[in-house]
Amino acid sequence: MGMVRRKIDFSNYELSEESLARLAALKDRPIDYSDIPERTREEMLIGRLMAAEMRKKQMFSLRVQASTINWWKRAVGEGYTSVMARLLDKATRNPELINDCL
Repeated sequence: MGMVRRKIDFSNYELSEESLARLAALKDRPIDYSDIPERTREEMLIGRLMAAEMRKKQMFSLRVQASTINWWKRAVGEGYTSVMARLLDKATRNPELINDCL
């Protein structure tokens, strides 16, 4: 697994020159990994497999009243379908929620 590098676009932030200088000084500073436990190759592979399994999704169509969709859009905003999907996932682990709707 490779090292993750992030580039920060400072033009989106209103930072003082002093803050910018302090951040720039950290650029080449080594990262302290002493508080992070080492992982074996096997543990890393299992983690990658679990992450891949969690990303598997299947598209399907569901007819819902327009008022329900509008409520979710207002209540949650962007990402409302992801929240709805998490709610459905949670219901599968709580059969009593499903029984209430039957």
